[in-house]
Amino acid sequence: MSCCPGCELRHELDRLRHSSLLRAGGYGVYRGLIDPDRVSAMLTEALTGASRTDQCVLEGDNEDVRGGQPARQVLSVDGGHLQDELFSSRALQTFVANEVGLTVRPCGQRASYSIYAGPSAHLDVHRDVPGCDLALVTCLYDSAPSAGAGAVDLWLDDLTTPLSAIRANPDEKRSRLPLLPGDSLLIHGGLIPHRIPAPETDRLRVVSLMCFGAFADRLTRPLLRQ
Repeated sequence: MSCCPGCELRHELDRLRHSSLLRAGGYGVYRGLIDPDRVSAMLTEALTGASRTDQCVLEGDNEDVRGGQPARQVLSVDGGHLQDELFSSRALQTFVANEVGLTVRPCGQRASYSIYAGPSAHLDVHRDVPGCDLALVTCLYDSAPSAGAGAVDLWLDDLTTPLSAIRANPDEKRSRLPLLPGDSLLIHGGLIPHRIPAPETDRLRVVSLMCFGAFADRLTRPLLRQ
C-alpha cells in the first residue's frame, strides 16, 4: 500500500520507465493506422450499436491517482464485431508493443465507442483505470474537424501530480491536442492526466477507445509490424 498518491504514481512511473513511448513524451498520433474503409464501418457500428449507456456525472470525483468517477457527459457504446476483430488482432497488438517496447495485452475481451454530442459533452480530468496503462483513441467522426480545435487536453509534466491539484488549476501546463478523423492517439493514459473538453458548440465527435495493459518485461527483440 502506497503512503500517498505521489508515491503510488512514482511507483507506476518506475514500473513503466523502459517504455520508449514514455521517453518520447508519453503519446503518439498516427495518421491512417486504421484504414479509411474500416474507420467508416466502425463509425456505422458505433452509431447503430444497441448497447448504449448515457453517462452523466456532474461533480464529486475525489480520486487522486487513476480511475474514479470524473465528471462527464458522454454516450458510451459497447464495441461490436468490427471493433472486436481489430482489438484482438495480432497486427494491432504488435504495433502497440513496438511503440512502447514492452509486452502488452488487451484489457478485457471488448473495447468501446464514445459519442460526444453537443456543447456540454465532455470527460473531465482523469487517469485511466488500473489495468489500462495504454489507451488507443481513434477519431471516427468529427462534425467540425480543425487542426486548431482541440479534442484532448493533456498534462504532460504532471505524471506524479495528484489529480486534485490539476483540477484546482486545470489551465496550468495544459497542452491541447487536435485529433482529426482518421487519427489515432496512443497515450500512456494511466500516467498522463487527460480530459475531453466540452466544445461549447453543437459539435459531434465519435471515437473508438481501446485499452491495453503494459508490462515491465521489455521485448527481447522488436516485434515485426504486420
